[in-house]
Amino acid sequence: MGIVVNASGLLISFDLDESNESWPQVQRWIAARRAVDIVRTKFSKQEIAGARWLQLVPDWHRGYPQPKPNDFGYRDVTYDTSEYCPQCGIGLRQKAPFQMKPEPKWGRNGILQLNWIFDEYFVTPTVWTGVFKPLGIGCRHVQSTRGLELKTVVQVVVEQEIDIVTKGLPMERCSKCRWVKYTPVTRGPFPALVSEPVGQIAKTRQYFGSGASAFKGFIVSQKLALTLAAKNVRGASVTPVAEQSTA
Repeated sequence: MGIVVNASGLLISFDLDESNESWPQVQRWIAARRAVDIVRTKFSKQEIAGARWLQLVPDWHRGYPQPKPNDFGYRDVTYDTSEYCPQCGIGLRQKAPFQMKPEPKWGRNGILQLNWIFDEYFVTPTVWTGVFKPLGIGCRHVQSTRGLELKTVVQVVVEQEIDIVTKGLPMERCSKCRWVKYTPVTRGPFPALVSEPVGQIAKTRQYFGSGASAFKGFIVSQKLALTLAAKNVRGASVTPVAEQSTA
């Protein structure tokens, strides 16, 4: 294809629109070489501005939940696991503050997700005070592994859960617990909401993921998204939530 890659052992990646005339050839090459192919949709500013509700998606992950991340020791410490299914990952309910080690290194960012925890967001106290608190959104402190309250990070508290329109969404049913989990949405807008959240933020009742990973969608209002942008808060982006069809 006229591209020379230095065989240095480094990971080489390319971004290519599916409308590009070279895409069919690249697609065949991917299939033949079994290369990693990650699909995402790039929305215009107009599409994002025109959505009443948006999905909040992370731009980075920093650190791992503690303690004993290699043995998933954080699960029993942080969550009620009485309804947890280890096969599909569904059923965890938070019962205690998250633990981190050490204080996050924020750089220029103000919002983050931990690795493996894909439906919780953590922000600096300044971001919570300036963005989330005025909109009636609470926070929860985060602890060190010694039980001390960390000073530079809090967890965003989401109290409401809402349903999404699941018709046509690819899904899998766990052979052990029989709960349903949906394939993460990477092509097109996030599924429409059955009803609108009461406040400015909500999670979906439905789970997404694959294998032993399960997480809920994180939904924010256009007002919250605009406030994050106005405050120049880095670390997460938004994608539009589809409008429910009236047909």
